[in-house]
Amino acid sequence: GRRAPIPALRVAGFASAGPPAPSTAMASAALAVLTAAHWAFSLALVLVGLLASWLRSGRRVERSFGFFHPFTSDGGGGERVLWCAVREVQSLDPTVETVVYTGDDLSGVELARRAADRFGVVLPRPIAVVRLTTRDFTRPERYPAFTMLGQAFGSAVCTAEALSLYRPDVFFDTTGHAFGYPLARLAGCRVAAYVHYPAVSTDMIRRVRTRAEAFNNDARVARSALKSTAKLVYYNLFAMAYGLCGKCASVAVCNSSWTQKHVRALWGGNPPVVFPPCDVDALLAAPTARPKSESKYVLSVGQFRPEKDHAMQLRAWAAMKRHVAGADGKKSFSEGEEAREPPEKKKGKKEDKKNDPALNASLRVVGGCRGAADVNRLASLRSLAKELNVEDSVEFHVDVPFDELRELLAGATAGLHTMVDEHFGICVVEYMAAGAIPVAHASAGPAMDIVVPAFANDEDETFLRNHALNESESEAVGFLASTEAEYAACMLR
Repeated sequence: GRRAPIPALRVAGFASAGPPAPSTAMASAALAVLTAAHWAFSLALVLVGLLASWLRSGRRVERSFGFFHPFTSDGGGGERVLWCAVREVQSLDPTVETVVYTGDDLSGVELARRAADRFGVVLPRPIAVVRLTTRDFTRPERYPAFTMLGQAFGSAVCTAEALSLYRPDVFFDTTGHAFGYPLARLAGCRVAAYVHYPAVSTDMIRRVRTRAEAFNNDARVARSALKSTAKLVYYNLFAMAYGLCGKCASVAVCNSSWTQKHVRALWGGNPPVVFPPCDVDALLAAPTARPKSESKYVLSVGQFRPEKDHAMQLRAWAAMKRHVAGADGKKSFSEGEEAREPPEKKKGKKEDKKNDPALNASLRVVGGCRGAADVNRLASLRSLAKELNVEDSVEFHVDVPFDELRELLAGATAGLHTMVDEHFGICVVEYMAAGAIPVAHASAGPAMDIVVPAFANDEDETFLRNHALNESESEAVGFLASTEAEYAACMLR
């Protein structure tokens, strides 16, 4: 027995100086991944625990409602919902304390006065105000890229600040900032949500998938297959996160059938539809007949936000004016379609147009400005009106009080609405209540819940003027349109 030298053992394979076997390397990598995941999960639990502890550090106010509405001076339908919700809660239970979270530098008395002056909503008793300093984090213009993600983060920050200042029994969100709901649940609050507009919708995802240019899908992205694919992944991941946050709501209601469809798809469940409050009593009491001696006007009501697409209204108005004046020489509003009529018929047509009320009609645009971005947008709209040579027939009314708005509605011949996928469309209801014929966008709330049924639509002026109502149109309440030519044709009719 002499023992073999150590090098011989290595040669025989009892030990190896070479690289580890593939199975050993994979096992080591898997172990490293599991270890990292373990520590990440543990850290997340610690952070969640610390966050919950911080959110619950303040005293919880029993029998209290905290209404989360960072922008209480936007003048839109969402603000009307806020004040009607506050009024109903106060009326149902006089012992409940009501607080409004807002970033506006206004007292409770001033906010109550604004609710009465702007919307005709009188609160039964005073409200308390919790001032928010982080609401600017929710502004979309703050995030030129990944806007939805930025706003989601901003809404969570703003919600955390609100709950740290006042922890109510019920956290009532009237704005749709769902990414703050998990924080409210961590703080021990019950969450109630009135959903106006989903942060992301299946319609938005569909437009990205089909590479259609839209307000939320820039042309540079729509024309690129790679960018569209990346954006589609981003939207789908965001929709999953949005759905998980929405499930934290104890009670959720939607303002329209369109919103309900998307919330049901993203959050699950079957939230009921509660149409937003529309103050139409005073409008219904006004006479529907318009004085024949006065010039006719078309009214547009909506905040000066980009999605309202006031620019389309101006372009459609300019197209209608050109057509009535005979400046375009076309028989329809579609570009490139030449008129083919005998000279004697054209001469008679010109004589008729001199007496056409559309020549002297005006467009009155009523809206509110939330900040500098809206003010700049209003300035650009004034410039566009001049560029289109319709500045003499277009009037802009900014931040008008409720009484003045009511008077404008009562005198309008028609009401204009051009927002794509408007969740509901309170202004369309107001048009109808005031006796103004609505001309609304053929999508979402107006098409599904309000302008039902609608008149047949066509760009051809001859069709519109001579079209006889069929049985299905005998009870039609207005028009639906989607292009500038269709809007121009509807207004002319």
